Amino acid sequence: MSNVLTRSCCFILLLLGSWTLVAQRGQAEPPKKTNPLLLLQPGATPSPLVLTQRALTVVGQGQVTVPADRATLEFQLGSRSNLSAPELPGVSLPSASTVTPETLQPLITALRESGVKAEQIELQTSPLESPRLLVTLLKPTREQVQKVVMTVNQAVTRSQQLFLQSIGAAYSVKSCQPLEQSAQRLALADARRQMTPLAQALRMQVGEILLVTVLPLQGAASSIGCGSKVGVSSSFLATTDETALPPYNAAAVPEVKVRSQISVTYGMQ
Repeated sequence: MSNVLTRSCCFILLLLGSWTLVAQRGQAEPPKKTNPLLLLQPGATPSPLVLTQRALTVVGQGQVTVPADRATLEFQLGSRSNLSAPELPGVSLPSASTVTPETLQPLITALRESGVKAEQIELQTSPLESPRLLVTLLKPTREQVQKVVMTVNQAVTRSQQLFLQSIGAAYSVKSCQPLEQSAQRLALADARRQMTPLAQALRMQVGEILLVTVLPLQGAASSIGCGSKVGVSSSFLATTDETALPPYNAAAVPEVKVRSQISVTYGMQ
């Protein structure tokens, strides 16, 4: 008799549990919350809630190229007398004491005769460093840049005291913000273009944008300021000892290339 009562009680509890479960499932589900769009700058960490959703991420690339507003040419010079000086034992420091402003005057004279103005020429000398001759050109063309390089090279060749160690060149624009914005728009458009065939291949529908991340660009400081440019600074170059200009390329066009790289995560259905 007791076994029969026990089985009956268990059966009743099982029915009650089933009814409760069905009743809970039958209740109206609360409306789904729309996730806010997250915009992450380089170095930020995405939210774990976004990464646990069903999503697909693509990386868009965008680049804008415009003529340069300014060209900066750097000629690093050396003294021929230092090459013939005997080496002494111990630690020796580079010396440019034999190069004086008078020694460099023929170069400046040649530049002035070629049409370069005095305010476009800057001479930097130091007792412990090789002298540097800086020439700036506004709205430069490749022919103008090549003419300056050829003028300096010929003047150094005629000199019996100097030799040319290196030539650096950098191109810049007055304002990079409009170029950055244009490059970012192109990167976002590229991400959308990539997403469509991927979603079709996966037989999925593209949902809302969940996450946008501006990815960092790799390169030297002189080439990634203000987006990413080839041998450019975000403003007119301040030539200091820490500034290393990219090597001069005679075939290069005086232009600025601003690049953007953006990762976009779409929710998938």
